[in-house]
Amino acid sequence: MAGLYVHVPFCAQACSYCDFHFTTRLDDRKRMVDAIIAELQATLPAWSGHTFKTLYFGGGTPSILGANAIGRIAEAAFQHADWALEEWTVEANPEDLDAQGLAALKNVGVDRLSVGIQSFDPDVLAWMRRIHSAETAEFAVRKAAELGFEHISLDLMYGLPVGDENRWKEDLTRALALPADHLSCYILTAEPRTLYGHQLDQGKLSAPPDEQVVNEYGALCAATAEAGLEHYEVSNFARAGGRSRHNSAYWDGTPYLGVGPGAHSFMAPKRWWNARSNASFLRAAEQGDFGDQRSSEALSATDRFNEALITGLRRTEGVHPASLLQETGIDLLTQDHIEALIQRGDCEWHQGRLRIPEPRWPMGDAITLELMR
Repeated sequence: MAGLYVHVPFCAQACSYCDFHFTTRLDDRKRMVDAIIAELQATLPAWSGHTFKTLYFGGGTPSILGANAIGRIAEAAFQHADWALEEWTVEANPEDLDAQGLAALKNVGVDRLSVGIQSFDPDVLAWMRRIHSAETAEFAVRKAAELGFEHISLDLMYGLPVGDENRWKEDLTRALALPADHLSCYILTAEPRTLYGHQLDQGKLSAPPDEQVVNEYGALCAATAEAGLEHYEVSNFARAGGRSRHNSAYWDGTPYLGVGPGAHSFMAPKRWWNARSNASFLRAAEQGDFGDQRSSEALSATDRFNEALITGLRRTEGVHPASLLQETGIDLLTQDHIEALIQRGDCEWHQGRLRIPEPRWPMGDAITLELMR
């Protein structure tokens, strides 16, 4: 089993908080599509022993390519690998999802949309430098459901330095009223090379207090539970059958291939990635050799143990000591801090697995660090 990730490095406008690899220069879209197809053709033969089950277009803003280009890339992937496709996701911004665009994505075979709403508040959207309105977002989601998309996920953000005290609860109310079976809700972090990071450095904004973030997390857990969504990963909530299969495979340690500039790939014990440079990627495609712009690392048993903790303790299932021992040769049960973490309520045993209780998930990174080698 394996997953395929396609990184589309284009956005119509730079958001105030985003540090992913993208450009707002859109002239190279056709060349980039051709280059991604070339990388698929060059790379997929080495994966002949794997069956791909999930296809995920991320970015950037994949929907900015349009359905025809997305379909061309997918067709190249389908032609050059073995597939038992279970899920095909495309990340999209609401402004790209008019009735015609949605119908075109449905017709090429996309069955899951991940819609970047972030907020319904107009002042917050303006600060984020988002193009869409709340009404555009709601129309896109309702129309997608009407057209028969099997799964729809909504992205929201909390822990913001702007907006009034009721903003987050109002966002949750509007999101949970929409016909979507998945929510991804992220705490805003300040990255150095973003507008938000600069605003903090210059004293134009102050980061929200920890108390606000904790309270908003509590409101999120309560609202989603009342609406019948399962909190299956620290930032992700799903109705029955609505979990993201592609992202779940990342957390399970399933091999995945990433194509496009900045994309990462993993097949134990190795990880490799393309340079975060459109120019380097396009040049590699023209030369027919993607190797020079790639970097890689071999993961030691300790690396794999630590990464399994980082990903596993983000999920409601937690981690299984016997599986970790089999995969890495390291016994979780010999870690010194387990009992202290359990006594503090930071960890618990559940059906033979060690996990972090839901109320402690916002502190999960610090808790996991105590268990790492």
